[in-house]
Amino acid sequence: MKLPKLAIDNYQFVVILILLGAFVGISSFLSMPRSEDPSPDFPNYTVIAVYPGTSPEDIEELVVDPIEEAIEEVDNISKIQTKIEDGLAIIRIEGYFGYDIDEQFDEIQTEINNVRSELPADLFSLDIEQFDPTTGVNIQQLALVSKEVPYHKLNDYAENLENLLKTIDGIHDVKIEGEPEEQIRVSVDFQKMAQQHISLNHVIGVLKGNNNNIPGGDVKSGIKSFNIKSSGGYKNIREIANSVVSSGNGKIVYLKDIATVSHDYEDLRWQAAYMGRRSIFLTLTQKEGENIVALAEEINGKLTEFQSTLPDNIELVSAFEQAPAVQERISSFFINLLQGVLLVGAIILVFLGFRPSLIIMTVIPLSISMAIGALDFSGFGLQQISIAALVIALGLLVDNGIVVIENIVRFQKLGYSFKEAAYLGTQEVGFAIISSTLTTLLAFFPLMMMESGAGEFLRSLPVTVILVLSFSLLLALTFTPIFAGKFLKPGKEGGISPIDKGIEWVIKKVYRPALNFSLRKPWIVFSMATIIFFGSLMLFPSIGVSFFPTADKPMLLIEVNTPNGTNIDGTQKAINFVSGILDTTDFVKDYTTNAGHGNPNIYYNRIGENYKKNHGQVLVNFKEWNPDEFYKTLAFFRKEFSKYPGAKISFSELKNGPPFEAPIEIKIIGNELDTLARLARVVEKIIENTPGTENVENPLAINKTDLKVAINREKAGLIGLPLQDIDLSVRASLAGLTIDEVSLDDGEKYPMVIRMPFTKDRATIADFNKVYFATQQGAQVPLKQVVNVRYESSVNEIQHFNTLRNTAVTADVLNPEATSAITEAIIAQLDDVDLPKGYQFYIGGEYETQQESFGDLGKLLIIAMIGIFAVLVLQFRSIKQPLIVFSAIPLAITGSFVALYLSGWSFSFFAFVGFISLVGIVVNNSIILVDYTNQQMDKGMSLLRALKTSTEVRFTPILLTTTTTILGLWPLTTSASGLWSPLGWTIIGGMISSTFLTLFIVPILFKWFTTPKVI
Repeated sequence: MKLPKLAIDNYQFVVILILLGAFVGISSFLSMPRSEDPSPDFPNYTVIAVYPGTSPEDIEELVVDPIEEAIEEVDNISKIQTKIEDGLAIIRIEGYFGYDIDEQFDEIQTEINNVRSELPADLFSLDIEQFDPTTGVNIQQLALVSKEVPYHKLNDYAENLENLLKTIDGIHDVKIEGEPEEQIRVSVDFQKMAQQHISLNHVIGVLKGNNNNIPGGDVKSGIKSFNIKSSGGYKNIREIANSVVSSGNGKIVYLKDIATVSHDYEDLRWQAAYMGRRSIFLTLTQKEGENIVALAEEINGKLTEFQSTLPDNIELVSAFEQAPAVQERISSFFINLLQGVLLVGAIILVFLGFRPSLIIMTVIPLSISMAIGALDFSGFGLQQISIAALVIALGLLVDNGIVVIENIVRFQKLGYSFKEAAYLGTQEVGFAIISSTLTTLLAFFPLMMMESGAGEFLRSLPVTVILVLSFSLLLALTFTPIFAGKFLKPGKEGGISPIDKGIEWVIKKVYRPALNFSLRKPWIVFSMATIIFFGSLMLFPSIGVSFFPTADKPMLLIEVNTPNGTNIDGTQKAINFVSGILDTTDFVKDYTTNAGHGNPNIYYNRIGENYKKNHGQVLVNFKEWNPDEFYKTLAFFRKEFSKYPGAKISFSELKNGPPFEAPIEIKIIGNELDTLARLARVVEKIIENTPGTENVENPLAINKTDLKVAINREKAGLIGLPLQDIDLSVRASLAGLTIDEVSLDDGEKYPMVIRMPFTKDRATIADFNKVYFATQQGAQVPLKQVVNVRYESSVNEIQHFNTLRNTAVTADVLNPEATSAITEAIIAQLDDVDLPKGYQFYIGGEYETQQESFGDLGKLLIIAMIGIFAVLVLQFRSIKQPLIVFSAIPLAITGSFVALYLSGWSFSFFAFVGFISLVGIVVNNSIILVDYTNQQMDKGMSLLRALKTSTEVRFTPILLTTTTTILGLWPLTTSASGLWSPLGWTIIGGMISSTFLTLFIVPILFKWFTTPKVI
């Protein structure tokens, strides 16, 4: 290997390049984006159709079916899931990973736009959204709070603040939410219209015609040209009220004669409050690639500036802010990193002495800074995954330096000059550390190819580790020999230290006799190792399997669902009950309530409901993250919330990982709603009777009651009333009908809504009696003469899965780590259900995502092992010796399972990631052992002599590299993090068992499978 000699001979140039790389890394660290979690690119899209006053069956036929057919034309769509309720349809689209999500979003928009003409003309809104964790999740939620200030005044201040915040470069968008939309209300009196023989269709036509703004063109006069201004649209309410809607017999009827025109608010669809006080929200999202901590400082400066402009009766509060949590999380990880560095440095200092340890310790910040620079250029930021990856890589990155420096010191002790020792010591182990580093990289590299939500969430971990280890290898082959040749001093590192004597005593008195026994009685030792291995496998059922852990955040989202058909007042009453409990809980810092709508998105995998009258959501902020107090409070909430009879009040902790509908989700796919409802009740009972479940939701459990307006077609035909006029009148009178948009003199645009005046805030059944029609003969006909109004049972909700009708019974779990076991217990009971022909069960929720992700990890593990094996075959030119090296893997499984069992953590997704990483790590010691044994045999040693020599010579670096890996991970592992502790214990346990057993099993296997060379 010529690289070490090349580096030593050109050390000035090499040092300058290293310093340049470190400087770039430091610059990147200061400027690169920071966030609490990664910003994964999920190929998820949502179509939201709002059609007030329409039943689920009608929306299914008129809106959903055409849109779903259009979406099916888009390539690479994996799932289309639709939820249809009164007046609302939400279509969630999932694409396959590995494709351009922006291009796919454009295709979806194009296909839906192609069928817009087929959709109802009076569809209230149709929005198509692309999920973006950066611009779709709010970094801050502000509330303008006042009990007495009217909404339009609050909105004025909100718009001022919106304009102020939008001047900040890092802000992507500011939205005002929770305020009712202001509209121009045309409250028509149907009886007066009938008296004047004016139809509703005629009034709508007049208003729309008068609001048209048609350019008049221009005319020439001499050398000048003049634009012609037409009458334009309406400019104020007075003009609208004075619209002529009828004339004849010398009489003019104005709109004001048959209607009242006024500014008003839409029917309240979202009632927002902060700590029980009426509010409107401003939500902030950041641009991609921004540093949220620095951005928050700028935002808070603007908020302080704005506070001085507010009157005393309006308060501005921050209901949610992400930046403090990001700063705390990043600081915590860097503290773990620093603790790991100190622990690693201490052990290296004890084993190798001051100067060798100083050289190795210098490699740590150099490798990390250079990796951070490359990470920044790769498009990743600093967040909990990438920083934890630095901690994971910490114990590994020093391994190469330790092996090199220990071998250089050994050559010095043999009498070589420092420069010769630096070159020869590095050269001797150069290919071995390259091979061992490659095997580690090959374990992490397949994780980069994981195409799933979990893979997107995880992506920065393998990238970071690969970059750190690559730079550490480069520095071990260049920086380490350069500085070892110049800074190691004779008589110190070259002498025999007390630690050297201690290790030598352990080798001679403990390890050598044990190794000799192993080589004499190999079957005894091998049998014991095999028994231990299979014994550890028996622990796995007790360990259990889980997916992603809870997020350990001092906040909670409480879901409030009242019976279907409940209006927003009933939902608000249930939320007031929740507020009363929160007000008496000392651990609660503050809370925000939402009736008729979900809270604005504040977490990347929890998306709230849109405009649903019987739904509410409460965002609760606790004073601090205290696990004992947190879960004690949740238990208290469960007990208290269960006392409210008029609503189902539930909650589940925020969880890491990709989004899913619920921890447990059982879909029943079929066509007939009655059959789906029957099967759903069976599934609901199974889930309720399965221990560990809670908050079971069956959308078809109880039908709601609607008012059916049945038109008597014969009567309508006899008196000359078109059916279309009747339908239009019913909708316009009760639900309201948006007929146009007007731009008034105040510079604002308002929807013009026509409806009848109500005695109360909303329409009642009695209001049907106020609807009249004028026949062609001039007679007044009340609505009740041509329609029959009756109560009728109807479904609450219709769901589609890939365009097929279905329903989904969902549930939460008391113990998130038991989700997989509980779901499997439910599946076992579903096998006994007699399904009609054409119906099937589909297991969704966390279980589906977990199975997909674990299946992907299993494939990646196989790919990693094949890649590692290929490298070993290339290095050793043999099939047998790579198999000897691979013996470290089952030995590692033993320690991993024992460590998880003793620590109480389940085998989670990140524990699986830790195991894949472990496969590449644990073979390193075997590689070094087998490689050095081959070198000794090449020099003429006998097989047994070479084995004994290599194991004793490599005992110290093997022990030291294992210790540094464990100590580097120790702070992160013992942090009691549901995300990182299972990964850490998996690696630490595997390292301990594989290192201990490798020192005995590898020599045994080497003896069995290696033919002594004949000299």
